[in-house]
Amino acid sequence: MTILAIDTSTQWCSVALVQFGGVSAHGQEAPFSLVRHENLGPESSQHALDWVEALLDEAQLSFRDLEGIAVGIGPGAFTGIRIGVGIGQGMALGGDLPCLPVICLDAVALEGIRSLNIPSGAHLLVATDARMNEVYWASYEVSADGLPVCLGDIYLSAPETVEPPSSGFYLLGNAVTAYPEAMSNLMSQAIAVDALVVPHARSIATLGLDALRKGLQVSAMDLQPIYVRDKVAQTIAERAQNSQG
Repeated sequence: MTILAIDTSTQWCSVALVQFGGVSAHGQEAPFSLVRHENLGPESSQHALDWVEALLDEAQLSFRDLEGIAVGIGPGAFTGIRIGVGIGQGMALGGDLPCLPVICLDAVALEGIRSLNIPSGAHLLVATDARMNEVYWASYEVSADGLPVCLGDIYLSAPETVEPPSSGFYLLGNAVTAYPEAMSNLMSQAIAVDALVVPHARSIATLGLDALRKGLQVSAMDLQPIYVRDKVAQTIAERAQNSQG
């Protein structure tokens, strides 16, 4: 099963072509993958389409060989998210493929699980810089198969108002470096901190495959960004339920 994954929600442009074999994709290395992941600054999203075409050419694959397009839908940089969603929609329409929406904080959580080798059952706090002295944040628990499970909503607030999980937790995301003084109390409480993790296409692919297996794929026209400005984001499951209502 081959998934094309894209994330352009940050200054990192991230594209991956991942072929999952007969083993579970949850937290495991895929038997085949091609990845480009680079920090290219504010214009990083402009490179995504060229990278997609290059990876498909390198793998000698076409859209017909794919099972889905996984896209980081936010929250993050507004322009980057719009570009990534637009590319995903265009490719899905061209290849008659399902779109697999992935919340970017979920991808940060999975990258942190992998980088710190966080065990199942552990609690995570993901907090990323939203600019304007605000952060996006959410709490997670690591499932038995190594995937992050969001324990509530995704919030947008001042960094000093972020609420940690009730038990010991791992702190993930670049809010730590963006607002070190405001986040210092959370840093002191955390079991471990990884401020370098960002949404990565390899995690977008893994979470996209999980969404596909759970029947959470959407059509190209129903793929929508999540901005989390002035309101709390809905989960993918809630969005799917509401679209059917």
